[in-house]
Amino acid sequence: MTLRTFTLYVSLLLCIGLAFVAGFLSYPMVHPLLVSTWIEPPLPSVNEEVITPVADPVDMTVFWQVNQILERDFYGVKPALEDRRYGAIRGLVDSFDDLYTRYEPPTQSDDSRVAICGCEGVIGVTIDKTDAGFVLHPLPDLPAQAAGVLDGDRLIQINDMVITTTLTVDALFLLINGQPNTDVILVVERRNANQTGSEIVNFQMTRVEIVNPSMEWYMLDENSSSANVGYIQHFHFTDHSAEEMEQALTELVAQGADRFILDLRNNPGGTVDAALKITDMWLDDGVMLIEEDTTGAEKRFDATDGQIVADAPLVIIVDQGTASASEIVAGALHDYNRATLVGTQTYGKGSVQLRHELADQSSLFVTNALWFTPRHHQINGVGLLPDLTVDGDADPLLTAIASVQQIAVAQR
Repeated sequence: MTLRTFTLYVSLLLCIGLAFVAGFLSYPMVHPLLVSTWIEPPLPSVNEEVITPVADPVDMTVFWQVNQILERDFYGVKPALEDRRYGAIRGLVDSFDDLYTRYEPPTQSDDSRVAICGCEGVIGVTIDKTDAGFVLHPLPDLPAQAAGVLDGDRLIQINDMVITTTLTVDALFLLINGQPNTDVILVVERRNANQTGSEIVNFQMTRVEIVNPSMEWYMLDENSSSANVGYIQHFHFTDHSAEEMEQALTELVAQGADRFILDLRNNPGGTVDAALKITDMWLDDGVMLIEEDTTGAEKRFDATDGQIVADAPLVIIVDQGTASASEIVAGALHDYNRATLVGTQTYGKGSVQLRHELADQSSLFVTNALWFTPRHHQINGVGLLPDLTVDGDADPLLTAIASVQQIAVAQR
């Protein structure tokens, strides 16, 4: 190779190298890295505790590099900034690897609030699905009737959603009902009185709050063997459950009940306050629940004097769906031999979650402690074993009736 040829090759390589470096350095100028706009200051919790900003102990440099590179380079539809924020928060919460520590964005948090409250916002309509479409029937003394919705109006739109026949009645109720004191717009088609034509009518209504019952009760008086047994089926624990239980016991006693069956099958729990108030109705004194935090410190919740039904025999029906607040009630009453448990082993959810309502109406649930029964039996991951096991397709109610009658006979 001649010197001239060698010099030519070196020059060519230098040009290629310079071109590569220039392209690499100019890429960020052509595709600038975007600064995220969705970082927010720390949010106050539900008890209005203000979290003081502190130096972040975690180096977030790589996180922001990933965010900026995705914003710059991703080929396809990019998620909304809000969705990225919620996703990042969920990832942080999930890293704690706890089944019950969770983050709920505002819409999901609304559902949890409604479940805890036991209430929802309604306008007061029933809906029939007919060949002509979805037909409305307003209920008396509720917003739909007051706004002028008439029986037989055909629903064609809810807010911005046009109604199609592929929707279900349940789906429509989810759209119509919602948070109390919020507005909803219904568009209906109304036939003329002579059925020769129709008109389109718009209604804007404010949802009013109603309380959904958390339990039902009645006497088991189908036959003489259970005529004096009061039956209470408790679906879930809400802010109103204690009031309902007091009403149930008062009414059942007035109807002649002197022994009781409390059915907690498939009751997933709810508010601890309601569980303690209901437990207290069956006990005169003693510890109802022990709460132990991560330091080992214990907090005890004591019963107060006075029972609504004194020492009336009580049987509680439980199953694998009996969890959390349900296990608090069943565990406490069982520890004091105040109740006999019938059915199958319970779920075993015995941890405490603090709920923090954040500034954007989202919620953070944080596992803070474990529950123990009065005799210090652990609930979490263990559950409660029934005194009388009823497996398979057998009806545990029949066993519960026989058991409560035996207890009554033994107390005479």
